[in-house]
Amino acid sequence: MEQTQVWTNGLEFSELPRSTLKDSTEALIRRALLSGAMKPGEIYSANSLATRLGVSNSPAREAMMSLVNKGLLELVRNRGFRVVELSDRDKQEVYDLRRLIEVEAVRRVAEAGVDAGQAELLSRLTEQSVAAAGADDVVEYLEADQRFHIALVGMLGNRRWTSIVENLRDQSRINGSYRLQERGLQESSALEHRGIVGAVIAGDTARAAELMVRHLDYARP
Repeated sequence: MEQTQVWTNGLEFSELPRSTLKDSTEALIRRALLSGAMKPGEIYSANSLATRLGVSNSPAREAMMSLVNKGLLELVRNRGFRVVELSDRDKQEVYDLRRLIEVEAVRRVAEAGVDAGQAELLSRLTEQSVAAAGADDVVEYLEADQRFHIALVGMLGNRRWTSIVENLRDQSRINGSYRLQERGLQESSALEHRGIVGAVIAGDTARAAELMVRHLDYARP
């Protein structure tokens, strides 16, 4: 039953328009990648995934090609798609890039300042991530964590910067690689959001950057 929920997430695909269908299918495949339900080294055809998700081949293939472009799947000629398995060097490269651009993003947001609405949003997303950390669903926590960080970086108003951060974070988390719950670090990771938000609201750029560097240690290879 749990595996079925990972794939379908309660969506009624028959009611969705084509563009939304592709996006919804991509979101579900991404969740399967984050949870580790899709295994590295295995070949997945668009047809088999379409059948599992209850959609036609076209949106499934479009979704998988989009994930290829994001570095989460790779196309295997005449066979289908394979989950990308990052080498140690790949993981280090992703981590190094995240250190460079996520920390700087948080520093700049703190420097520019946030208004009351933005502060409220960050605080609300923080508490959602803390609540999700206490639940027994790793993917739900990862999604709550992603919403928090993307909202924070998004306050720069730079869509490309936000998109790059989102993609790098996904690359570092596929195949269940974070394993925060197994390591007993899920709750402490979420609680660190409070400190980051506090520094950002206070406009303390040095503290915000310092806390973000420390926070990214969870992703260190």
